[in-house]
Amino acid sequence: MSSQCMSRKYAPIETLRRRAEIVAGIRRFFDDRNYLAVETPQLAPRPIPEAHIELFQTEYLPPEYRGSAPLPLFLLPSPEYYLKQLLAAGSGNLYEITHSFRNAESVGPQHSPEFTMLEYYTVDVDADHSLELTIDLLSELGVTGAPLVMTVAHACERYAGVDLVAMLGGDAGQGASAGAGQGASAVGMEDRFQHLFLTRVEPELPTDRPVFLTQYPVVVPTLARRIPGTPWADRWELYLGGMEVANCFGEETAPEQIHAFFAQQEAHKRSHSRIPHPVDAEFPGPGSCLPRCSGVALGVDRLVMHLLGVTEIERVMSFPLFG
Repeated sequence: MSSQCMSRKYAPIETLRRRAEIVAGIRRFFDDRNYLAVETPQLAPRPIPEAHIELFQTEYLPPEYRGSAPLPLFLLPSPEYYLKQLLAAGSGNLYEITHSFRNAESVGPQHSPEFTMLEYYTVDVDADHSLELTIDLLSELGVTGAPLVMTVAHACERYAGVDLVAMLGGDAGQGASAGAGQGASAVGMEDRFQHLFLTRVEPELPTDRPVFLTQYPVVVPTLARRIPGTPWADRWELYLGGMEVANCFGEETAPEQIHAFFAQQEAHKRSHSRIPHPVDAEFPGPGSCLPRCSGVALGVDRLVMHLLGVTEIERVMSFPLFG
């Protein structure tokens, strides 16, 4: 065998067998709870705009493409775009395990431009219900350690000695949770929060148990609904071994808020993104609305890494792009 072949970092076959068992366990968990298993496209002409995510772009050429304009298409960073359309059409609880794609991100032990995403939605619940469901999923898959659940504000106080509400000041209530506009002051507050969180809080999170951080400040723009009367969004993130593994929203369902978020993110992408893209003005469908629901996006590769004690994402993937 050549030295070039020997140097690749793809997963050993035994690791792939264990990965397959974990994925089968995920499917069994949701199938036993009557979640609808779906398969949605990985290409879309009008993805959800997310200012912090760069997409991979391609194009469809008609059979007689000479003289015809190609159709721009984009590889999706998550199945959210199509899953929410199914929810609006009345699917009820559903889940999907699929490949997702993110461009212009760092490549390293925890990152790959192509990765596997588990996304699941539960109707008529908020993010707290999804948190309990996720704890049950982790337990069934063999994740050990009593979960630690704390608010982001508590984490900032405990690990960085910072009063988050005082730091954000009046802007804590002026944020961009699902549709609220972001002025220069709010953008500055978002940057301050992200710097604090990534440099002083995240590195100090416990690694011996699952950690759920809840109630993120609304100055961070997302499609999570705002918790009424607070500066917080109905949102949590899961960390395993100090590594971010899942992100959950109590989903914003008001069409005017969703479209305002789209407009704000699209404007940012036009001025800052290398690959801006068209936006679906009728999302999630002509005349339709999302039901009350909560959605979780979970990185399967990172979950497998944690369960198997692997420190490099390439070692749990069959053929990593940069292995």
